This record gives sequence, structure tokens and C-alpha cells, in this order.
Amino acid sequence: MQWAAGYDIFLPVVWLLVSAGVVLLIDLFTEESERQTMPVFFTALGGVLLSFVSLNPYWDARPVVLMRGAMVVDQFAVYLITAILTGTAISMFASISYVRRIGISLTDFLCTLLLAASGMVLLTVSNDLIMVFLSVELLSFAVYVLTGLNGRSSKGAEGAMKYFVMGGLASAVMVLGMAALYGVTGEVALRPLGDKLAQLYSQPDGSQYLATLGMGAILIAFAFKVGAVPFHSWVPDAYEGAPTTVTGFMAVAVKAAAFGALIRVAVAVFPENAGPAGFAGDFGWATYALWFLSALSMILGNWFAISQRNVKRMLAYSSIAHSGYLLMGLASSGGRTEAYAAILFYLLTYTLMTSGAFAMLVYASSGGKDVEDIEDLRGLAWKKPAVGICLAIFMFSMAGIPLTGGFMGKYFVFSQAVHAGGPYLSLAIIGICTSIVGAYYYLRVVAVTYFREADDRPMHGREDWGIKFALSVTVFGTVALGVFPQMFYDGAKASVEQLRVESPVVETRNGQTSQVVER
Repeated sequence: MQWAAGYDIFLPVVWLLVSAGVVLLIDLFTEESERQTMPVFFTALGGVLLSFVSLNPYWDARPVVLMRGAMVVDQFAVYLITAILTGTAISMFASISYVRRIGISLTDFLCTLLLAASGMVLLTVSNDLIMVFLSVELLSFAVYVLTGLNGRSSKGAEGAMKYFVMGGLASAVMVLGMAALYGVTGEVALRPLGDKLAQLYSQPDGSQYLATLGMGAILIAFAFKVGAVPFHSWVPDAYEGAPTTVTGFMAVAVKAAAFGALIRVAVAVFPENAGPAGFAGDFGWATYALWFLSALSMILGNWFAISQRNVKRMLAYSSIAHSGYLLMGLASSGGRTEAYAAILFYLLTYTLMTSGAFAMLVYASSGGKDVEDIEDLRGLAWKKPAVGICLAIFMFSMAGIPLTGGFMGKYFVFSQAVHAGGPYLSLAIIGICTSIVGAYYYLRVVAVTYFREADDRPMHGREDWGIKFALSVTVFGTVALGVFPQMFYDGAKASVEQLRVESPVVETRNGQTSQVVER
């Protein structure tokens, strides 16, 4: 490895943290009023935009490493950070008037949201076990707070407590796994750790069992973060109890960050001998585990979603099913660039269509009451035809109907599983069948909005320019990913190719590239 001379790598996180601090200062020195809303919002949004702009030097550059290999910025991380920042910005726009309407301080919401986003950005660039754990904890505590931010909601308090308790257990399991891996290898950096594990399994001396325990514990912790069955029990309660815009943020940004870290760990730590030919090699147990996690998540996620009348719980179980589709791509990857690129494309698509769906629920909310039952959406398309079309596009995309980003995302992931053959072909068949089942509850939402008589409840999002902007961006992105998918897929493929670069070129502060003596 080679080490970076400058610390410009921290700028994306620094801008998020600085904007969070400025937001707090604005709240401290001004009175709580409607006039405070715009300065606070644009300060937070400015931090997100500056964070995105600071990524520009790394889009076409080779990986940059610093802190003795603890962090690395490459195109893979930049792709994921873009998805995270997109989800964060959409949540901000959808929340301008919504959080005040339900009795939450916009300052508290935006500050905590920025802290969570900074943890997610750090997680995507983490390159050793210590940074992975610290980043996970930073984002987790912020999301715990966001879940229970509405102190007047008993469901929010219940969901936040369940999420916190189970999240603490998952963190303990992760620490146990990391301690076990460090104990048998003496390494915390991902790539040296993978090399030591490969040597350990090629010349077994009994310590490989402790290594297997460590890797299994880390996999369990990540399965909890992405909401995979059977580590999913927190998802429905947390999604239902949290404010709607928080639920959308949790659904997309947390998943993108967790899957990004999981892919980086898998590529560095697991050798390619558990390849697409089948469950082979010393690490074949990991592929077994991913296969079952994927299958259970797809089957049970869609099965439980069918019976849900509460829209947010339905989308929670839908999120579990989507985790299963993404795990299918990881299980069948076998170290292939195309499979990892399919996962990244799906994550980007999922970010846009799910953020849009939750923004739509905010739009349809009435007063301080969130949309709960599907019947709350009846006749929505007749009240506002353009909004009905947007909702239909989001539901069609989630169901995987052609000419939407969701269809192309599933196509890329399923095709990689079919290409892998063997046991992954059966996983692809399960995915296709469960997608057909899932189309029922997505289309049911569309049917309620178009074929049920409208009520006379006011729609408070009607005059909210923030929600309108969020819906416009997500609808356009969802359609663009479905009609012009190759450009985005090629970008994802180019970013994944850098995951296996062994000797990054280092950028100094003045922008010049240089080679630094390896330490």
C-alpha cells in the first residue's frame, strides 16, 4: 500500500459536520420562527452540495489512501457517497414543512441527519476494521435519535428503543467478530487481513475455526444493518414509528452505506475460491450463508408485505425483500466486476424510487397525521393527476415493471445470478417468483389511488415546493435509469474495477500525483 500526503480526503465529511455546526449556531442566535426555516435549510443543503463537489477530484483518479491504510477514496466510494448524498438531500427537501407540521424542530432534524450522513460517508471509505466499527456507530446513534425524534409518538419511542437495543446487540456481535479476526491474524487493515486468512486456511492449524467465527459474526452484524431475514425484526417497528422522511432516509442511505462496506469487506477479505461455479473452497460457508440470507429475505419479505394494510410497514417488508435481491448479487458475484456493478446500479435505483415513494407519503399526509392505512391514499390520482402518475411510477419501479429503474436493477442482478449458474440459478428463480408476488401489493397501492373514490381530506404537501422538487427529481431519475441504464451501469462498473487496485496513486494537496515510499 501507499499512503496519501494530504488530508483532502476528509472534505466530504468535514463539510457535512461544519454545516451541522452552523445549523446549530443559527438556532442558538435566532428565535424559533418561520423566518429561521430557510437559513437553516439552505445551510444544511449547502453542506451536502459542498460535500458532493469535493468528490470531483476522485471521479477519474486512482484510489487515494491515508491514515496508514485505514481510509481509501476510490470511484467505488464516490459512487456510493453520491447515492447517500442524494438520499440525504431528497429527505431534506421533503422535510422543509413536514417536520414542523408534526412538531419537530427543523434544526434538530437537519443536524442529526447530517451527522448520520457523515457516518455513512466514513463507512464507505473505511478500509480497516476499526474505522468500519467507528463509522457504523456514528451513523447508528444518529439514526437511533432520528427514529425517536418525534417525542409525542408512542410508536416512534417504541421503534427507536427496539432499534437501539437490537442495534447495540449487533454492534457487540461485530466487535466480537473483529476481535476474533485480529486475534488470529494480528491485522485490522482489510487487504492484509484477507491475505493472512488465505494463508491460514491453506495451512490449517485449528485457528481457522476462530477466524470462521469472526467472519460469521461480522456478516451477522451487516445482515442486521441491511435488514436481512432473520435479523429483520427491528425494521417494521422502526419504519412505522419514525417520521416518514426519516423512514425514507433510513431505507435508502443506511442500506447504501452498509452494502458498500459489506462489498469492500467481501472483496478484500474473502478470496475468489468461493466462486460462481458453486459452494466451493475454504470460504464456501460464506456463500451458503449469503444464499440463505438472500432466499429468506426475498421470500419472507414479500410474503409478510402482502398482508400489510399500513403503508409504511408494507414498505418496510418491501425493503427487506430488496435486501434479498441485493444479497443475491453479492452471493453470486464470485469476485466478478459485473456482479458488483449490478449491486451498485440497484442501490442507486433503490435510492431514487424509495425516496420518492416516502416523499409521496409526506405529500399525501393530512395535518400532523402521517399516511398509515392504504385507504388514506384512495382517490389520490383524481385529486392530483400528476401526483398519481408519480406514485404509479414509483410502485411500478419497485415491482420491476419495464421502462423503470427498478426493472433494470433487477435485470442486472438476476442476470448475474443466472450467469453464475449452479445453485445461484435457483436463487434467481426464487427472485423472479417473489418479484411477481411482490407486484401484487405494489399494484394494489396504484389501484387504490385510481379506482377508489377520493375523500375530502386536505393534502398539505400541495403547496410545499420542497416536496414537489423531491418528487420531480426522483421521478426523473427513476425513469432515466430505466430508459438509459447503460450509462449508469458503466459508471458503476468503472468504480468497482478500482476495488482490486493494489498500489494506489496518491494525490498531494497541490493536486499533483506522486509515488510515496511504502511503509
